[in-house]
Amino acid sequence: MWKKLLTAFLSAVIFSFLLSLISYLTYTSDNLWVSMGYFILYAAPVYVIGGIPLSYLIESYLKKRNFSSQLARHYSKYGLYIVAGVFVAIIYIVIVSITDDRFVMLSQASLTYIIGGILAALVYYYVSLLTDRNSSN
Repeated sequence: MWKKLLTAFLSAVIFSFLLSLISYLTYTSDNLWVSMGYFILYAAPVYVIGGIPLSYLIESYLKKRNFSSQLARHYSKYGLYIVAGVFVAIIYIVIVSITDDRFVMLSQASLTYIIGGILAALVYYYVSLLTDRNSSN
């Protein structure tokens, strides 16, 4: 459990830094570190509430499967994390739509959230690979 929390925290910091860097480089933010702080406030709870349970779900699903190679296992896990990122993004879109009293699934903002969800999931996946690697050594 502590390893998952560490993975979620590190992922939130890295993901927030990436979003803040994009925001800073596209001149939509004046200060890299202040925007990173705001992104962490939004990203950390999502990683803890959505990322950790979905990570456990993916791992339990993959334990039941037999893979012929490590490469097949890696790409299956990779794909499942992408699906999990899209799933969390769609939940976020639905929550935002309910609070705004309008539901627009196919919009530029929705596509942005889905791409952000995929990016966040892949950051979590690669950080978990690093934490698993370090804990096994």
